[in-house]
Amino acid sequence: SDSVYGESIYTDRLELTGSYQFPLEKNIRVDASYNYHHQDSYYGDTKYEAWQEVYFANFLWDKQFGYNHDFLMGYTHRYQTYIDSTLAMVNEREFIPGLFVQDEMTLRHNLSLLAGIRADHHKDHGFIYSPRLNFKWTPETYTTVRLNGGTGFRTVNLFTEDHAALTGSREVFVVEDLDPEESYNLNLNINHVFTFGKSSGAMDFDAFYTYFTNKILPDYDMDPNKIIYANLDGVSISRGVAFSVQQNFEFPLSLTAGGTFLDVYSED
Repeated sequence: SDSVYGESIYTDRLELTGSYQFPLEKNIRVDASYNYHHQDSYYGDTKYEAWQEVYFANFLWDKQFGYNHDFLMGYTHRYQTYIDSTLAMVNEREFIPGLFVQDEMTLRHNLSLLAGIRADHHKDHGFIYSPRLNFKWTPETYTTVRLNGGTGFRTVNLFTEDHAALTGSREVFVVEDLDPEESYNLNLNINHVFTFGKSSGAMDFDAFYTYFTNKILPDYDMDPNKIIYANLDGVSISRGVAFSVQQNFEFPLSLTAGGTFLDVYSED
């Protein structure tokens, strides 16, 4: 009610996935999925009900050229509908097509390089390009080193991802047309498989760094009665390291130990 505050959230979700390999000499397949999500909720006396459907399909063609080129190209099809019953009565229908191409090259018997790029077209933001570059080095049989770099983007729906926009009595203000969040990331992974007596295990070490631009952050401090959303006029950094060890014994027991150190901050 308007005098006693409470929250109630009910959700229903359905997911279907599938893959079909065409009966052709060429390696052509399609991967597809469907997602349905319905939320029926109250934040105090504010009702929030929303429906979302996502239709996704990947059409892939994989071709081996010689002994050192594994070529992959494809078309991505994403159609999304989103309707909610609150605030501005949002009713969105988005069709985001995309093309991608990549080539995995074997440079030496223990060194390979994967280079690729994808282009997605968004009705509000035009073409968005996402390149990637991956190195894989196997200095010995049971040790693998991977170095990955690339970019990405993400469009955000505030009211499905940030429930603070609906919680409490603050008013929500979106002060500009929000651009997609963009990221530039670098990741180093070292994997080593070892034996201990008659049992085996694996060690993993990761170091990662992600640089975000256009990060969408809520401002709660400018006005205590408002939540103000805008693209960050600066950058956001997420970096850290992770380490894990797994030991599989001869008898039915497996142990895993690990930890992650994460440092996340923003700069205006």
